Amino acid sequence: QRYVLGVDGGTESLRAVLFDLKGNLKGHFCTPYPTQYPQAGWAEQHPGDWWASLGSSVKGVVAKTGINPSNIIGISVDTTCCRYYAISY
Repeated sequence: QRYVLGVDGGTESLRAVLFDLKGNLKGHFCTPYPTQYPQAGWAEQHPGDWWASLGSSVKGVVAKTGINPSNIIGISVDTTCCRYYAISY
């Protein structure tokens, strides 16, 4: 059987879900990530935390369902907000 993987990045966590091709939910897994508040009115998150949460959630839903990753034929990714990355070289 084949499956599709959905990934949703939100303001406090990253979720992964697996569906069969008929749209039946097979499982889900959620991994939270921290938000830092360095001063009043500021909120910061680190992209490395998002990346780690992505790996944790995808591995978690695959382990929870027992689905063979080779049977996942599609992936969709969504986030609830825009992200700005400041990079220093």
